Amino acid sequence: MSVKLSKDYYIKRKGKLIKDFDRQLAILRNLLKKKFDQAKIDDILNQMRLEYEQIIPEIPYIGGQKNPMTIFLIYGMSDLAIFRILEKEGFTLREIGQFYYEFGEERYNRRKKNLEKIGEDPSQYPFEPQHIDMMKKLSEQSQKRSYSDDWIMDFVKGNGKSFEWGLNTHQCGVYNVYKRLGAEKYVPFLCLLDFSEANILGFGYSRTQTLGNRAPICDHRYIKNFKTPRAWPPDNLEEFKLKL
Repeated sequence: MSVKLSKDYYIKRKGKLIKDFDRQLAILRNLLKKKFDQAKIDDILNQMRLEYEQIIPEIPYIGGQKNPMTIFLIYGMSDLAIFRILEKEGFTLREIGQFYYEFGEERYNRRKKNLEKIGEDPSQYPFEPQHIDMMKKLSEQSQKRSYSDDWIMDFVKGNGKSFEWGLNTHQCGVYNVYKRLGAEKYVPFLCLLDFSEANILGFGYSRTQTLGNRAPICDHRYIKNFKTPRAWPPDNLEEFKLKL
């Protein structure tokens, strides 16, 4: 993979990336109605779109479509545009976190409805054999360290009691690039959406530490027959160290 091809990967896909981001902005529009009038909302969303256009060339190449983690990296980078503009508009750090958590809940509510519409049980996907097998293979692949900004993970086999399976993440692609761009203060908010996903889709999930909260690893655990609590406000969450 040439350096030029790596740098051009996202730029060549800019049109699609912006189109996908516009769908996220449609969700944000409804949330912003609680605080702003229509003209101001249009202005904020336009700022976010322009900010994302500036961010796209900063997204590191980690294998493109061949790497399933690329989509998580793209989402994380588009969310950076949201964080930056909310702060520019005067939101406090706590207000940014709450707004972003509500944004995540809306995204997962929509995902849940879509899964149920096609007859799938949202609460079972983490425990399906094909999903677990994919995560095992992805963890093994990450050990090769093919791309410097990719995730590095260990698959953890559960005991069927305290948890079914898990991941110990030693390097996070999103955290790496946020830190490089001086935006690591937002990463704990991104992490909270793992709890939001589990809470809304209905599967058990726990974690006690994350890289984004300055711990040495992220210890993800997937648990059957456990109700994941809503993670906002996060002040008493074991992993959460950010002072709001």
